[in-house]
Amino acid sequence: MIDIVLCASGGDEVRIVHDLATDRHPAARVVRRCADLAETLAVTAAGIGDVVLIDVTVRGLGRDVLSALLRDAAVVGMRPTDAPEGTALGLRHVVPAGAPVEEILTAIEAAVLGEQADTEAWVQEAQVAEPGAGGRLVAVWGPAGAPGRSTIAVNLAAEAAAAGRETILVDADTYGPAQSQMLGVLDEAPGLVAAARAHDRDTLDEETMESLLPQVQPRLRLLSGIGVPGRWAELRRTTLDGVWGALAGRGDLVIVDVASVLEEDEELSYDTAAPQRNAAAISALEAADAVIAVVAADPVSITRLLRDQARLEELGVTDLHVIVNRVGAPVPGDRLRELITSRMSLTSLHLLPDDPGSCRAAAWDGALLAESAPRSALRRGLRDLAASPALQGEDPAASMPGLEERARQSR
Repeated sequence: MIDIVLCASGGDEVRIVHDLATDRHPAARVVRRCADLAETLAVTAAGIGDVVLIDVTVRGLGRDVLSALLRDAAVVGMRPTDAPEGTALGLRHVVPAGAPVEEILTAIEAAVLGEQADTEAWVQEAQVAEPGAGGRLVAVWGPAGAPGRSTIAVNLAAEAAAAGRETILVDADTYGPAQSQMLGVLDEAPGLVAAARAHDRDTLDEETMESLLPQVQPRLRLLSGIGVPGRWAELRRTTLDGVWGALAGRGDLVIVDVASVLEEDEELSYDTAAPQRNAAAISALEAADAVIAVVAADPVSITRLLRDQARLEELGVTDLHVIVNRVGAPVPGDRLRELITSRMSLTSLHLLPDDPGSCRAAAWDGALLAESAPRSALRRGLRDLAASPALQGEDPAASMPGLEERARQSR
């Protein structure tokens, strides 16, 4: 006997319960009729039921919810006649809501036994872009201590856009989102949260994407962050993985500003799947085509970078470009370069001069360095870096010696 947890609309619910109750040789029975998705999750988490029979249009249903249900039971979806024919929500077994009970039982038995469904319209895995499709995804990360990640990210994105590339800047810092303020965006909305929610519900289409990506400069669009750090729990790993692919398909270059912390130990405090505050950073680093590590030119920041290199390797980071920020007296650039390259494997290393005056003026004006200090050595260094292999994806052998030379001359 198969125990069914049922979450369906009134007419379908009554019909299914009645037909199963009057079946002379019942193969299944309804053990719980749930009013909403929250009750369904609670029931399955309590170990009640072998299979969940659920209306796929129920409010709040998405990839994360289905993943949680599938951990505790088999799941069969019921698709109303007006629902889309195909989706990437993640169900192998789906039947029309008006199907006879015999057809529903066949799908239930197949789901419980783990058999593959014949249909190709509903798939378990999220649909991903083909290798090589879409733009280049670059994550801007750096160790703890405010080495200048956000400043580097926003100005690199602006310089790439000014050079003619369709660029998307993403604020994925779950501890201190700041890109909207740095760009002087007054009407900030939690864009990344909205994108993650839309992807979870399989509604992140072109129209939705357009509304979430306002143009802040010519060829530069912004996907704003979570607004306030307390909303970090709304960003789930499974949805973020899909958001990066959707963004890469939208622009030539996607630059993601992420936080410094790369730990995953939040899940140790939960018996079920846990939200992870660092999911955005970890997901972006794993999905990135290249990672730019921003480190301040001081021993504390450099030591933290060296200690984090093992974690970066665990996350599969192979194309690593290090930016040593705020380079100035008394430590020469050659010494910094030797100190880092002799202790870690990286693709390229760049030095940027210390220019607190230009950065402070840009921050107070909500402006880019190209606007507030266009002739500064720092701005010229960022412009050259935007044309380097780190962002272009070209042969790393095509180095940028002029960048480091100007950094030395500026000291």
